[in-house]
Amino acid sequence: VFPFIDSKGYVFGFTGRSLSKSTNMRYSTIILDETKEKVFGLDTINKDRNVYVVEGPIDSLFLDNCVATMDAALYHAPATIGLDFDYVFVYDNEPRNKQIVSNMRKTIEKGYKVCVWPITYKQKDINDMVLAGYQPAIIQNTIDQNTFSGLEAQMKLDQWSRI
Repeated sequence: VFPFIDSKGYVFGFTGRSLSKSTNMRYSTIILDETKEKVFGLDTINKDRNVYVVEGPIDSLFLDNCVATMDAALYHAPATIGLDFDYVFVYDNEPRNKQIVSNMRKTIEKGYKVCVWPITYKQKDINDMVLAGYQPAIIQNTIDQNTFSGLEAQMKLDQWSRI
């Protein structure tokens, strides 16, 4: 179970992650305050440094200064969290997923920085990378070395995408 805690320490909801492979429902969420957006990790970020944005709360636990949006459309995060942060958007490593590629394109078009995973990483997400033996510090370094914006990000995305 992962609690949603805002920047002031107020618990406004919870999400539970199923570990069973026999169910289609992966997450179950309870929101106690409907005026709050589902963002995990707001209570831990330092706005004076890069804020990494990922989809799932488990992935966010492996990166320093990271939040999870609970949604594949990560580019909505600035409206949810606030615009005064330096964001790095870290999408799942799924170059054949049309939704992921489309969302990455939208994020780049909005002028944000995006991690484009190197082809040496075969795992779908950060949690899978850790399970495969990658150390979180190595993953964070890989993200930093493969973060791009503007035309360079568009070019890297075109090279990475398989759709």
